[in-house]
Amino acid sequence: MDYAKNLNRDHGIARAAQLIRAADAIVIAAGAGMSVDSGLPAFRGSGGLWTTLMPAGMSERQLGSLTQGDCFTKQPSQAWTFYGRALDVCRHSVPHDGYQLIREWASTKRHGVFVYTSNVDGHFQAAGFSEDRIVECHGTIHTLQCATPCSDRLWPAGASNSGASEPPSCPNCGGLARPNFLLFADDAWIPARTARQQAHLHDWAAAIERAVVVEIGAGQAVPSIRLFAETFGAPLIRINLDDEHVGHDTAIGLRGSALAVLKEINAALLKDAPLVDTSR
Repeated sequence: MDYAKNLNRDHGIARAAQLIRAADAIVIAAGAGMSVDSGLPAFRGSGGLWTTLMPAGMSERQLGSLTQGDCFTKQPSQAWTFYGRALDVCRHSVPHDGYQLIREWASTKRHGVFVYTSNVDGHFQAAGFSEDRIVECHGTIHTLQCATPCSDRLWPAGASNSGASEPPSCPNCGGLARPNFLLFADDAWIPARTARQQAHLHDWAAAIERAVVVEIGAGQAVPSIRLFAETFGAPLIRINLDDEHVGHDTAIGLRGSALAVLKEINAALLKDAPLVDTSR
């Protein structure tokens, strides 16, 4: 049985390598599982961000309130303690080697790579991916906005608030500022930055002919990334530590962590032949 399982695994890796080799463009659809190998804890569960960054005096049952759109107006101190620490973690963690592998694959493709991610950590930019080839569908922790908001103004986050006595303020009205990411029931989020990114993706996708979608670490609790990957209209490679199931024969499901599976695929690509785009 182990032999058959390993054979199926090898076949899946080989098929994934073939799809990547044949593509003229790579679409990365990345969820929280993409960041775990960089030392960023998953958001939920024991040992996740909900517990490791929990403000003093707050119980785990109360943490759900910090995922709601009104948390910055109802509990500004606790919200900024939590998300200020999260900003520190994102800034001081280093993107794992899997990001570089993807960049190497994309460098051989006529249309390169486009990233669609629910992660707010900014790791794709930190790893050298072009800013105009990334959609952060839930926004980013590295950009701030007014919590009200008083206007559509956005600005880069300065030093985090994890050790500050006062939360950051809006330079326009002087009121409370917050990160420009999407929370639950969030009427205050300003989507302008993400909308511009979506427009870049639309323009880029119009020119490609043989894309492959590599979905990495996308969960089902908030299925934004899975829905995007499944509806993009290209062959799908799904990499997931817990649920790699795919619904049709043309897709490939590979169980494992982001870095481990990306390394397996890369080894298959190197084994077969140099990865060169002959369609240029």
